[in-house]
Order: sequence, then C-alpha cells, then structure tokens
Amino acid sequence: MRACLILILIPILVLGYANASKITVGPKDADYSRIQQAIDNSSQGDIIEVQSGVYRENVHVLKTLTLQGIDSGNGSPVVDAGGSGSVISITSNGTIVEGFNITGSGGCGCGNAGIKIASSNNIVQSNIIRENKYGIYIQSGAENNTILSNDLLENEITVSDSGRNNRWNGSVPAEGLQGLMELISGPRVIGNHYSDYDEESEGCNDTNQDKICDKPRMIGSGPGRDNFPSVSSMN
Repeated sequence: MRACLILILIPILVLGYANASKITVGPKDADYSRIQQAIDNSSQGDIIEVQSGVYRENVHVLKTLTLQGIDSGNGSPVVDAGGSGSVISITSNGTIVEGFNITGSGGCGCGNAGIKIASSNNIVQSNIIRENKYGIYIQSGAENNTILSNDLLENEITVSDSGRNNRWNGSVPAEGLQGLMELISGPRVIGNHYSDYDEESEGCNDTNQDKICDKPRMIGSGPGRDNFPSVSSMN
C-alpha cells in the first residue's frame, strides 16, 4: 500500500514542478516592482528573476523558489535592508539564491545578516554580500546547504555556521575549452572570497598562484571550512 502511494505521488510532484512559472521583478515592465510581492504571489518551484535596480526591503523566502538576480543593463540588483533585520532570510528548503548585491542588515548580534539561513538543502551562489552585521548566518538545525562563489566583503562578522554538513565550496560546470579540459582533469572546484582572508597577513598564501589560498578558511570555530577560498573577487 505504501509503495503504491509513493508511485501515485511521484507524477503529481513532477507535474507540479513542470508547471513552475517565471516571475519578473523590476523598476518597469515587470510583473512586480518589489521582490517580496513576487514571493508572496508565487507558487512552489517558481523562478523569480530580479532585474537591475535597488530594492530597499527585507526579503523572506518562505517557499521553495529560485531567486535569481539578472543584470538587465545596470549591474546586479541591489537588495538593501536599510539597517534593519536580515536582508534575505531563507526559511524554505531547497531554495536557490544567486546573482544579488546584498547589503544593509541590522546591527543586532542575534543573527542580522546579509543572508540568514534557517532551513536545509539550499544553494547560495554568485552573490556580493557587503557591509552587514553577519555576511552569512546559518542557524542551528539548518543542514546540507551549499554556499559557493560568493564575495563576502567588509561584513562585521563574515560568517557564522551553527548548522550541520553545510558545504562552503563545490564544483561548477565550465563551458567551451575549459569544459573539454574538465573531461580529463575533472570539474573545477571553487569556494568563496572573504575580505578578511585574502592577504598573506590574514593567512592566505598562494604559493602556486592558482588564485586559491593554500590553506582552508575555517568557518567560525569549526568544523565547517572552505577548502578553496579565493584570493580575489569572484563576481
């Protein structure tokens, strides 16, 4: 009986995500002008594309979504919380957040952050996270999140990870000639760039000049660590 129920549910779930919609956010000629409006009116699995512009709001991701910043001509979209709360809070599982310039969290040591994660199996990649209380803050109980290819710049506390099995580096697909080379050498593995760990005086040596620090960047007091911290900005 249980096996039959699983077989019935699988096509329903697949069909639901196959019907995912693309929603646009932008200053003009978009579905919504604010990111939170788009999230509130979205469905599970939707893709929300945010165009260039400055969005002064606190964003709460309460559903499984792809939240994607798009350079529509004026750079990555900026999300600015104006000094209050966390800029982007992720409380849904399986969410993707990428392509944003994230700044202006509140100053509370209670976890105000550029990106605050209180859920599991999310991907946070290719963002610029600048001048927040915490750059990225992962709450206790949040696990199996992947954080890679982000620039964490001039945050008061760069990262805090109280969760489990969160990955601070990973492989990314390459294109063209680099993609062909990966068939021989394997996929390229990258981490993140940290402004408090990109100079020799901070412990980041690059003796083989591969643009990766020779030693991992520890995440707080551990056990999390980024094995491939970048010497320079990635976005």
